[in-house]
Amino acid sequence: MFSFLRAPRRCQGLVFKRTLANVLSENTALQVYDPNAAASAAKPTNEPAPTSSTLQKVKTSKTHGLYAFFRRKQGEDLTGDDQYDVLGGLYEQDVVNRSGRAWKASELRLKSFTDLHTLWYVLLREQNLLATQAEEVRRAGIAPRMIQIGLGPKKRECRLSMARIKAVMNERRLAYLGAVQLAEEEKEAELDRAVLKHQITQFNRGRKALRTLQEKRVAAERRKERQAKQKEEKLKSKIVSQSA
Repeated sequence: MFSFLRAPRRCQGLVFKRTLANVLSENTALQVYDPNAAASAAKPTNEPAPTSSTLQKVKTSKTHGLYAFFRRKQGEDLTGDDQYDVLGGLYEQDVVNRSGRAWKASELRLKSFTDLHTLWYVLLREQNLLATQAEEVRRAGIAPRMIQIGLGPKKRECRLSMARIKAVMNERRLAYLGAVQLAEEEKEAELDRAVLKHQITQFNRGRKALRTLQEKRVAAERRKERQAKQKEEKLKSKIVSQSA
């Protein structure tokens, strides 16, 4: 199933192809020069025929990671490469009946971050499956228009779902940034209130201390005035007593 060789030629835009074997009958005599056959005829007959390494299948584990790029058939008891769907089904069977619609943004908003993360990679794997099917269809020589008809709707639904996941994540990011900004503003407002309260307390303490100091000064001045009056009265009484 896994091959790293790709045909270098351009595939023609034909849905079906006919080979030379389909055109000529079995009784038609046709001589074609085959360089490989001529080279093998010139060699001694005791040498074994060469084998191509590209025709030999490499045994891989059933849990190999590359098998994830092929869609597994459901509900069928198959073994080996037969249990994987390489080209995909018909448009009526595979797209209309079995393919689902894209996820709505209202549905994605109800999902958690873990669910959205998981769903993103599920859709990414689906895109890889569709890309593998498109490549296998291209290698089979099917017209690009048939690829667009068969796999185009699925690719569009995957892209639409992933775009909506991005939109929902951006909404949550903006909401988080707004909440952080609101919390910072509330914290700054609380700090401003605390600073204002401290300033008012310090101002009241200063006013109280200033008022107390002023009262002490006024009391001291009044005391001095009383003492001065008392001295004057004593002096007057002494003068009166001496004059008498």
